[in-house]
Amino acid sequence: MTKHTYDMGLIGNCAFLGLIGTDTAVRWLCWPRFDSSFVFGSLLDDQKGGEFSIRPAAPEFRTSQYYQANTNVLCTEIDAPDGRYRVTDFAPRFAQYDRYYKPLMFIRKVEPLAGTPRVRVACRPMGQYGELELSRRRSSNHIAFLGLEEEIRLTTNIPLTYVLDEEDFVLNETKYLVLTYGAPLEAPLESTAEQFLRKTVDYWHKWVK
Repeated sequence: MTKHTYDMGLIGNCAFLGLIGTDTAVRWLCWPRFDSSFVFGSLLDDQKGGEFSIRPAAPEFRTSQYYQANTNVLCTEIDAPDGRYRVTDFAPRFAQYDRYYKPLMFIRKVEPLAGTPRVRVACRPMGQYGELELSRRRSSNHIAFLGLEEEIRLTTNIPLTYVLDEEDFVLNETKYLVLTYGAPLEAPLESTAEQFLRKTVDYWHKWVK
């Protein structure tokens, strides 16, 4: 077992929490409960911890990480020789139908900021504390990861071949990645992600007040 220390930010919605490294890699996330096995756990084991990252293709880069003011919405900016981009990570939480909506849903928004950054997306959730490799099923706009009690699904507008093969591609427009456990995202991807982001930011602003 290989252990490392990392600078990390924390996101959560009172249903789950995730630790995000300054290189955009998810270092810790347990589903469906806080005391469940991790699905991403490189904080404990680099080899068996799985991976969910949006790293630059260039090996050398600078990075900064910060929260949107008065929220639990985490931003990681990557500055590489070919361009700069931002990953916005959050766990949706907001009032809906007289209760708080806090699904097992992790949303990542990836925006180019300057130049023509080349990025590489990896998504390899694990089960049973890294002992179980999940099988993958590809559909039109999502990848299902199978082998746990419920399905983990990654819904994205990135061409799935790039994700499955972990190939570099030019980030020339905003991309979204929505990871779910159990109930998947059935609504339109881009508009729903933006709506959930606005509502989550508004929730945190009200909470802070």
